[in-house]
Amino acid sequence: MKRREDLYRLCGGFKPIDSPSLILDEDEQLDYWAELHYVDSILVDRMIKARYSNNQNGAKVFISHSSRDKQVAVWISTDLKNAGHTPWLDQWDITVGECIPQKISEGVAKADFVIVLLSEHSVNSQWVKREWQTKYWDEVQKRTIQVLPVLLQDCEIPALLKTKRYADFRHDYNNGLEDILIAISRLQEQES
Repeated sequence: MKRREDLYRLCGGFKPIDSPSLILDEDEQLDYWAELHYVDSILVDRMIKARYSNNQNGAKVFISHSSRDKQVAVWISTDLKNAGHTPWLDQWDITVGECIPQKISEGVAKADFVIVLLSEHSVNSQWVKREWQTKYWDEVQKRTIQVLPVLLQDCEIPALLKTKRYADFRHDYNNGLEDILIAISRLQEQES
């Protein structure tokens, strides 16, 4: 993920190769574009394998996010699935014709944890707010940790989440993911 982010920046955020803002020579630009394509194809392959694997031993994790943060939600879901957990992600778990609010409600209710992706978009989303707050009140009643905040970008953190430590994805995806995986593992051990 880190290399993809670096390559994306080096490629100028998908500006044309002849863009004057890039100071790389044409061969370097082509090499970076080729590497970015290769890295993206590996990530897509990982996502497809994770999406269709049938491993159900880990925690059930609902991913609460704004539609504008969908790509990060998919990456986190993929990595959670590859780590043995069962992520609930709307685009994976709601099929054509199903009632969206009902499926979301079921997903939140069955989840051991809700990961809430915090960004400018999500903190202003009423859907995201309802999703994590539902699990937050379960957390209060059961006196267990069930809501895991993930900070994607600087934003106004909701008052109920301000006292919680968050996984910081702002600068390093891998460190943020490791924090989430460690938290889920420790919290599952405490429940046993």
